[in-house]
Amino acid sequence: MIAEIALLLGLNVQEAIRRFVGHGPQPGEVFYFSSGVVIGGLALLRRRYPARTGQLAAVAIAISLLCSGVGLIAKPAASLAGDCETLALVLLIGACCHRLPAIQAGVLAVIGGGAMVLAPQLRYAGQQSTLVLAIFWAILWGIGVAVGLILRDAAARREAALAAARARERLALARELHDLVAHHITGVVVRAQAAQVILADGTEQQMLGEIEQAGAEALAAVRRMVGVLRSPEDAPPVTTGGLVEAVQSVVDGNVTLRLAPGLAERPLAPETVSTVHRVVLESLTNVRKHASEARQVSVTIDVEGNQLRVEICNDGLARNRRTAEGYGLLGMGERIEALGGTLTAGPHGDRGWRVLAQLPVPKEGS
Repeated sequence: MIAEIALLLGLNVQEAIRRFVGHGPQPGEVFYFSSGVVIGGLALLRRRYPARTGQLAAVAIAISLLCSGVGLIAKPAASLAGDCETLALVLLIGACCHRLPAIQAGVLAVIGGGAMVLAPQLRYAGQQSTLVLAIFWAILWGIGVAVGLILRDAAARREAALAAARARERLALARELHDLVAHHITGVVVRAQAAQVILADGTEQQMLGEIEQAGAEALAAVRRMVGVLRSPEDAPPVTTGGLVEAVQSVVDGNVTLRLAPGLAERPLAPETVSTVHRVVLESLTNVRKHASEARQVSVTIDVEGNQLRVEICNDGLARNRRTAEGYGLLGMGERIEALGGTLTAGPHGDRGWRVLAQLPVPKEGS
């Protein structure tokens, strides 16, 4: 943003000197210079109002075409210039190719390119170098379109990666459905069977039998669904309980593991254990991918009040900060939010990276 302001301001100053220093301001000079200032302002506004990029570009192109039409009809005296207006149009057209729907972006890019190429011919007809200037501005237009399309493709790839990560996480949640709820359903069935034995002669016998049958059918349905979703190469699910064992299974000897005292004996929900396991696994995988030169990697799990804190830190400088957090962790965000927790990832210290997950847990003794 600052670089754009400085560049546009510098071009405006240069154009003002070229147009007005050495001779009095002529109507054509003032008209073309003013239009360049206005179009430059519209280009800067696209960052403040990204949702209105199309409207800003359309207004700028209309102003440019209006100036060219006036130049063709009235032929006001003016020296060959217009760098600020051209740069502003290039920025707006590139932004359109980046952000707008394909058809709208294509229409504005074509019309804007025509306005840029025709401007020297229509405004400064008869002057030398107008054709060369038109070709140069056409090249700038092509660069703006190319940059916009590259940014558009990068954004599309990122969105696709995020969508794929979320889809994988939702499938993983579905695959774990049996592991997280089957023991609860089994408990209902066992209790119903025990009640039938205790109340063998009671009137509730038929109702208890129906409860047992419904629970067994529900358990079978869950198993069938999970059998369809689970692919053969899937890793074995994390068992209920055993947070310490789950974390230790993914932490190797090069990682410092710090666990809160009494964590192994603390009762935790199966979904909490599974989520912590996935966060630690994904974070350590990202360390190996993006910060392989890290010398210190630590996993710290402790409890503060009713919050379970899972912190993974490393001192390696990630090769790509934008992807260091990994799409897998972004997909994990939905799971953690569903449990009422939070997930943050970002720079830590001078050159490190930290992932922090906080999950609600029952207070000890409650």
